[in-house]
Formats: sequence, C-alpha cells, structure tokens
Amino acid sequence: MTHIISDKQVNINGMIHTVTAVDGLDRVDINNQLHHLNVEMDKLKAKQSELIQMREMIQHQCEMRERAESADDLFNEMFGG
Repeated sequence: MTHIISDKQVNINGMIHTVTAVDGLDRVDINNQLHHLNVEMDKLKAKQSELIQMREMIQHQCEMRERAESADDLFNEMFGG
C-alpha cells in the first residue's frame, strides 16, 4: 500500500504549526483512530465472549438431554418400560 507523506497545517493553542502527516493524518489523528479501533475491538471481544458462552449453554443443554434420553433407554431395556 502506498502512502503519501506531506506537511499539514494544524492549530495548536491558537497558533498554526506545520506537522508531518501520512495520507492527511497527523500523529494526533492516527492516535485518535487507533483509540477508536481499540474501543471497537473491546466491544467485539465482549460480544464474542457472550456468544461463546451462549453456544456453550446450548451444548450443555444438549448433553443433558442426551444423558436423560440414554438413561430412559437404559431403564426401558432393563425393566421393559
């Protein structure tokens, strides 16, 4: 990916300064975007964790049903129920 390095005029405390930018983003812009991405990643990780927990709950419920069905089958085999 090709990036363009250039100078950018920014206002810092009421004074115009020239800073280096890449693709129009200076260091502050980049740090702000990185922070935003980290926040979004944290939200995604939390959602992922919640979905994994929900999947595990379904798996546990399925296992419990299978055990109950197996116990019923065994009872029927042993006692002809």
